[in-house]
Amino acid sequence: MPEAPPSIISIDALVTGAERGLVADIRAALTLGVTSFGVCTSIVIASHDQVTDVTEVPSDTVQAQLEHLSTTTSSKGLFIGTLGEHRSAEHVMNFAERFSGPVIIDFSISGPSGETVLTKRGTEVVLDNLSIPDLVSVNRRDAELITGGEIQSLDDAQVAVQRLHNRGAKRILIRCGVLPTRFFDAHDDPGGDGSPSTFMTDLYYDGDEFALFEGPHVPRARIEGASSALHMGILTGRIGGDDFEEAIQRGKRFATEGIRHASSDGRLSFANLVEAT
Repeated sequence: MPEAPPSIISIDALVTGAERGLVADIRAALTLGVTSFGVCTSIVIASHDQVTDVTEVPSDTVQAQLEHLSTTTSSKGLFIGTLGEHRSAEHVMNFAERFSGPVIIDFSISGPSGETVLTKRGTEVVLDNLSIPDLVSVNRRDAELITGGEIQSLDDAQVAVQRLHNRGAKRILIRCGVLPTRFFDAHDDPGGDGSPSTFMTDLYYDGDEFALFEGPHVPRARIEGASSALHMGILTGRIGGDDFEEAIQRGKRFATEGIRHASSDGRLSFANLVEAT
């Protein structure tokens, strides 16, 4: 009998009309040969960049899902995405603290269409427990809201990373996207002119050193599921024995290739992604 594939737990929102959140997490994990068990924290009725409604799953139901999986599975990794409200966030962070495998959180307070996916009190719960995840990942927009400063360059991103580290985060990945300028001072720019980056840039900090990850910017009007591809790539890399920098490079390559081969309607193509990892 063939050995069962490893499994992970993905805690995220169910987006009914778009391939992001739990749906994208599960698709990406399966592509990487991993079974993903989902925990639903909210239901987002959205498609084509329009959000009709966001309904939070009752925190008791979130807790029940976590308790069920803790007794019925032996998952190797934990991904935390959309959390919803503070009571659900408390349940999830308590679960994460007891989890024995690698834990990655995508610290999200706003959705791609501008919807609020984590309340102010929920944000404080995560900030008070930043030492629990092995990696805190956050996009540039949310990093600005969380740390209270604009991120226009890599220098700004370094400041934001250090502020999160000072709040207890062990390792941080800021997904900067295409930065308006790479460095604050033009003479620090390898190009020498302080011009905008032409790369999708991620800045990683492990508490001691920074590492920069860059990939080609593939212009697309709308892409769904790219962050799921990134995080599933990182998590499966860690489960497979990669160190964090190797796992991030794996995840970034996985997501970039998905974007490169995306369909015209913005859906990631997973057909070529296994080879990319």
